[in-house]
Amino acid sequence: MPPDLTRTRTAILNAALQLGANATLSAVAAQTGVTKQAVSYQAGILRNLGYLEPSSERYAPLIATDRAKVALGHGLPIYGSIAAGPPALAAQSPDDYTPSLETLLDMRSGDFLLRVRGESMTGVGVLDGDYVIVRPATEVHDGEVAVVLIPGEEAATLKRLYHFGDQIILMSENPDIPRMTYPAEQVQVQGKMVGRVGVGVPRVSARWA
Repeated sequence: MPPDLTRTRTAILNAALQLGANATLSAVAAQTGVTKQAVSYQAGILRNLGYLEPSSERYAPLIATDRAKVALGHGLPIYGSIAAGPPALAAQSPDDYTPSLETLLDMRSGDFLLRVRGESMTGVGVLDGDYVIVRPATEVHDGEVAVVLIPGEEAATLKRLYHFGDQIILMSENPDIPRMTYPAEQVQVQGKMVGRVGVGVPRVSARWA
């Protein structure tokens, strides 16, 4: 724990993280057992130290920064790096912590996750059971992987999208699955894939099958 994080400051930061947007001075004081005046004073210090987000409003919620999350160990531990070439020993103690999955994945306000079902996008590493990060959009550039609603379907599909005249071509990333072509006015783009979380079970390489 950094030396500038005293027991009281640590308690305030932990309360701010637990309360989230509801971390008012009164709520933090009630949770920590520290007076509201003391919380306000310490909050000013924590803002100057970079552990709380700056605010021009006196009674604004106390929002913990990524620095605070790392200092308090809120996040997934990062145990160094691992070799994909020559073998190397994995570190036994964490070098750092991810501040949050949202920060790690570079997610923005409005982004959302969808769980993938099927194997049409395995060519880009998206396996059955993985999650994809989607950024809402009504239009995408040719070649981008999009979430689209197509005629006759009650659910959206994830495909690489191309414009061809007055038609939309949806391409999978699996040679066993054919392309789909629809009139452009019948295809509704809901967003584009900007990342993925690989939790699906990888298929065995053909070399070892």
